[in-house]
Amino acid sequence: MKLAIVTGASRGLGAALTAQLLAAGYRVAAIARDCSALPEHPQLITLNADLADSQLLPLLMERALAALGHGDSYTLINNAGTVQPIASADALPDETTLQAVALNLSAPMLLSSHFLALTPADSPRRIINISSGAAANPYPGWAVYCATKAGVDHFTRTLAAEQALRTTPALAVSLYPGVVDTGMQAEIRAADPAAFPNRPRFEALKADGQLTTPAAAASRIIDYLHSPAFGSQPVLDIRQL
Repeated sequence: MKLAIVTGASRGLGAALTAQLLAAGYRVAAIARDCSALPEHPQLITLNADLADSQLLPLLMERALAALGHGDSYTLINNAGTVQPIASADALPDETTLQAVALNLSAPMLLSSHFLALTPADSPRRIINISSGAAANPYPGWAVYCATKAGVDHFTRTLAAEQALRTTPALAVSLYPGVVDTGMQAEIRAADPAAFPNRPRFEALKADGQLTTPAAAASRIIDYLHSPAFGSQPVLDIRQL
């Protein structure tokens, strides 16, 4: 039995990844603030949780793994994230900024840590951290999003370097999925142009039909997850494959 945990699983890319893992025969623990929109499936376990509450994460990982049971392989996909706050660095709202750092950076780090600590070290284990090209490219108005995604990338590089020293290394990749037609894109197109001057570019991507569907992006990610090349690069843009 192949086991997987997917965060941000209730909609968009997370929901598409969950559906395709189930179709591939995985037993999946889906985590989101509200999983009620996910269709029932005999191999699906749902856990409602706010991943920005860092104190809950150790227990959340314990519960997810206990519910999944023993498996032949273990996969964690840290997909949950937020583009908010969209604001210049001299006008960041304190509470929203702290929540974004907790969700975008602390959650993948802590969930990965507890995932590795609680799963068998001699079993195949894979971690995908969904990142963004914003990790490598500064966008005015996205100071928090860019910084947290850059942190995820370097955390993944470090994790991969540590695991390379182990007898049976877990494989970790920080993955750029491309520009996917999700609720986050709708938030970006609704942003105040004064706070986010790149808004016209994202409006044009939608108008010109250049956004990738969640299902198409998920398919490429799952194909890569099963590829012998998985983990050969700790940071990767899926569009380069």
